[in-house]
Amino acid sequence: MNKIKLKNRFASIWFPQLPLETILSKDPLLDSLPLVISFSKGEKIICANELAKRLNICAGMSIKETLTLNPHVISKTVQHSDLKKKLIKLFSFTYQFTPLIRLDGYDSLMLDITGCEKFTGKEKDFIHQLTTHFSKVNILSIIGIAGTQGAAWAITRFQNNSNQKQPRVNLRKTINDQSRATRIKIPSDRDTQNSQKKLSIFNTSYSVNDPIYRSKIIDNDKTEKALISLPVEALNLESTDVNLLNLFGIYKVGDLINIDSTSINRRFGNHIIKRMRQVLGKETELFNKIVWEERYSFSTELFLEEITLQDISEFIKTLIKKLYDKLEKNKKLIRRCNIKFPPNNNLLIEINFSNPTQDKSKIELVILEKLKTIKSLKNIEEIILEGVHIEEVRERQIAMNVPGEVYTSKYLDKEEKISLLMTRIEARLGKNKVKSFTQHHSHIPEKTFSLDEFEIKRKTGNQWQKSKFIRPVLLYSPDIINATLYKDDYLNQFSWRGKEYKTFYARGPERIASEWWNKDKDKNFRLRDYWEVATTCSARLWIFEEKNKISENKWFVHGNFC
Repeated sequence: MNKIKLKNRFASIWFPQLPLETILSKDPLLDSLPLVISFSKGEKIICANELAKRLNICAGMSIKETLTLNPHVISKTVQHSDLKKKLIKLFSFTYQFTPLIRLDGYDSLMLDITGCEKFTGKEKDFIHQLTTHFSKVNILSIIGIAGTQGAAWAITRFQNNSNQKQPRVNLRKTINDQSRATRIKIPSDRDTQNSQKKLSIFNTSYSVNDPIYRSKIIDNDKTEKALISLPVEALNLESTDVNLLNLFGIYKVGDLINIDSTSINRRFGNHIIKRMRQVLGKETELFNKIVWEERYSFSTELFLEEITLQDISEFIKTLIKKLYDKLEKNKKLIRRCNIKFPPNNNLLIEINFSNPTQDKSKIELVILEKLKTIKSLKNIEEIILEGVHIEEVRERQIAMNVPGEVYTSKYLDKEEKISLLMTRIEARLGKNKVKSFTQHHSHIPEKTFSLDEFEIKRKTGNQWQKSKFIRPVLLYSPDIINATLYKDDYLNQFSWRGKEYKTFYARGPERIASEWWNKDKDKNFRLRDYWEVATTCSARLWIFEEKNKISENKWFVHGNFC
């Protein structure tokens, strides 16, 4: 009994010439020469153009074999990342039909279109819509729709192999005969046919109008019937498993279905039976969908011979309006965005907002402020505004005891104003150029504050806490003084920074010790006795005597109360 769920439908979209099309998009003139594509110079060919195929060069050959057949063949390499970017662009179009999409290798997409009839329409119309769109962007696509992922993948790639005849072998006797299993000899002509069978999918000139490679639809109840004539490669097995199955005369999916599963498990392992059951819909296959991240990128082309700063500002305002509309529609906030000016890749404007915002006037003000720092805007053909860091909209606190919902708290208004000010300053000076003092709880004067990067929330939310001790307005680094005359325990006269001072009034001492409980304490910090000294010249200084058991005590000026 077929256990395929009647509602499950999957669409496999295969782009057989995607590596070739990726290279030709950058250099179209290469198509006039025999061209082969590989991932690296030492790997096998993954794609070849028509001129190379006429020279009996096809996918699966090595680069050395290709150069042996014809030394004039052009070999190009493509990166997996480039193909992935290409697939992501194609993926953005298919997302309007279903959110369940995953990358299937480097040249295909797998779509779960179960229950998406409202968006896809009839499956024939859906295929026509996809192929028409891809053909407009010069990309060949072959589509297969079936009740399982494996079946859709198989009928997309192996439709042309159904007409090939395979040699008849007594499969049951071959599998069960343990004594002769490892000594089976395959004739050389069979090896030749097998190698041709593997490469036949690449030897054909792909065309949407070719009946062999035309997109195909399989009903759920006809899945097994459609797959039995396909080669075992259609199960998407490892090459070692395919070679082992071919060694025992198993060439078609139907051959594998007719064999007892226990015999296959004993000889080849359980994974082949499991894969076959997944393709036939008797077991569930996981679907790892791609998490779609919507792009916030807008561009406009420039057709002006002479471009002024005012012209560019008007174009950017139009792009900001589009960005704002999309942010408001999707309930998003922007924290960071970039502006590019192709083809000048070195010219880039980065805008960072202290707080994520959706305010159009704020975005426009900051971007135009940053635009003034650009010295030269020559040879610009396009402007691209791209939102790099997008966040969700956070709920805002409504003010208490205020009629209406449009009034926000004074705290939030103050925070927003400071955020706008900081963003404009950073647009001129650069990011993290503004510093601010931060308070710390410590009895050691040097550790009561630090100079850190400015944070809006911390500054608007926390006020500077006053110390219970009297502390000077200005705090210096400890500056040594020359003691000249003592009175009791404090200085009566002293010299500091080349000037003589005479004590009029002194209050103290206040003893400050090191952080004895902290293992990482500063070993140079010694016991100190602080004095508040008022001099006859109206200066009020904060001085201390550093206690030293080994040598004579020294005096330092640490602050000024004036």
